[in-house]
Amino acid sequence: MSGIGAFVVKEIPEILPATLLFLFLFHMIGLTKAMLLEDYSISALRATTATIGALIVAKAILIVEALPMSGYFASNRVLHVIWKALLFAAVALIFRIAEEIVPHLFSHGELGAAVDAMLREISWPVFGVLMLWVFAALILYCVAAEIVSSVGAAKVKQHFLVPATGDCSR
Repeated sequence: MSGIGAFVVKEIPEILPATLLFLFLFHMIGLTKAMLLEDYSISALRATTATIGALIVAKAILIVEALPMSGYFASNRVLHVIWKALLFAAVALIFRIAEEIVPHLFSHGELGAAVDAMLREISWPVFGVLMLWVFAALILYCVAAEIVSSVGAAKVKQHFLVPATGDCSR
């Protein structure tokens, strides 16, 4: 297998959980935003943006994980989860702002005009609430990742992916 093929095969299992989470999350955010702003049209651009965004943020999570600063507070699991969620939220915030700018960029043609239009037209309360949802999902993601790293992937799979016996006392 070529170097690129081996790299891709290694990356897929690492990026899959975050990709699935953000794929679901960004599509739900798009749906919520459309409902709140009473824009009931289904846009291929909106779905494509959500899908590409999920891939970008999932890859950004892997990059953030590789940074030395992601290991801060590793001795305290609660602080470590919050710290990593904040780091991931910063990446997600950058994407969300870019997601708001892109449609304006197509209509205005230049970045400065697109940013001005975005700042004027964005519904900041909606933006803030949607970012709270992103942060809440990131907290859950970080908690789940911390559990998997401490308990082990095999044990988590055993508990969640095998048929239940009906015995809840395990």
